[in-house]
Amino acid sequence: MAKKQKSFADKASGSNDKDAVYVKYINSVKSEKTGHWRFNEQIVKTRKGESLDVALKRLNEAANLVDIDLSEFETTSESAVKAEKQEETVKAEKEKKK
Repeated sequence: MAKKQKSFADKASGSNDKDAVYVKYINSVKSEKTGHWRFNEQIVKTRKGESLDVALKRLNEAANLVDIDLSEFETTSESAVKAEKQEETVKAEKEKKK
């Protein structure tokens, strides 16, 4: 049997986000190298009735969460292993002195 294919109209109407509005956001940034203005554009998905400022703030917060460095926080097992290694080196140094 042949596979039933959807038409373009069926595909376009079948989107799950009926309450979403897409906005083209153009941001101007001054180039550090040349000093000229550059324009960065992106498509921002906003919820129906949501302002662009709120949507940009939400995207910025999500980007900041990705950039957070959590390497300073260790799990207890890692810190316990480091503490054991330190104790072993201290014991080894004491035995060498004897």
